Amino acid sequence: MAQTAKAAASKPNMIQRFIRYLGDVRAEMRRVVWPTRKEVLNSSVIVVTTLLIMVALVFTFDQIVLQIVRLLTAVRG
Repeated sequence: MAQTAKAAASKPNMIQRFIRYLGDVRAEMRRVVWPTRKEVLNSSVIVVTTLLIMVALVFTFDQIVLQIVRLLTAVRG
């Protein structure tokens, strides 16, 4: 019983822990190496290009499957 009271007394309260957490976040953000504008632009172009290619592939595959299903249902009907 005495040990739990001692542990609770030595543990910082929630507000102190939150303030320390915010200080740690701020220190970590100072160490971040942010990308340059050119790097962000290049990455964005790659992402959009990849997205458009994937959309085209999924659309093409969907149309092929749709035609196969229509063909099969027309044969049965």
